Amino acid sequence: MEERLYLILDSQGTPLANAVLESPLNAEVLQIRILNKKEEAVAAHREIQLIGLDDSSPNRVGVIVRQRGDQMVIQPTAALGPAARENLRILTDFESVMYPVSGRWRGQRPFKAKDLSCGGIAFYSSILLEDREIVEMVLPVTDSPVIVKTQILRALPDENSSDPLYASKFVDLIHDEEALIRKAVFSIQISTSA
Repeated sequence: MEERLYLILDSQGTPLANAVLESPLNAEVLQIRILNKKEEAVAAHREIQLIGLDDSSPNRVGVIVRQRGDQMVIQPTAALGPAARENLRILTDFESVMYPVSGRWRGQRPFKAKDLSCGGIAFYSSILLEDREIVEMVLPVTDSPVIVKTQILRALPDENSSDPLYASKFVDLIHDEEALIRKAVFSIQISTSA
């Protein structure tokens, strides 16, 4: 059986730990092994969310039934759709560049990421961007850098920076790009919880 990596979140969606599923996907109760000595952080919660790294790993809500060391038995209570994976946001702070697709500016401009999800990115930029504008961004946090189209959703309030903060979503992604971004989001979470 191949190893299935899961991200464990609390009921509010805050990442707690990473785990490996050690039971079959369709088992009545799920057995997981918590990684990086984070079992106490997970055990402090009754209900947790399990978000799978790949598309074939179903996302679930469950209740912790038993714990022994880093092993936990989870009783699934509900299924979560693919949106659970897309909405997962991880704080990050990489710097990169973007290029205009639509909009009135030209050339390459720098940006600094604030958070990244499978569905989009929040970032700072000194250039003023318009709602619904499309830019191509270089994401250096994937296995090899990938260029993705991103649509600006809106400017966000942020008193901690002189540069505007923007919320955006990825558009026209192919499956391989989605998989690379998802893997990067999980990798960032793994490195921050290690």
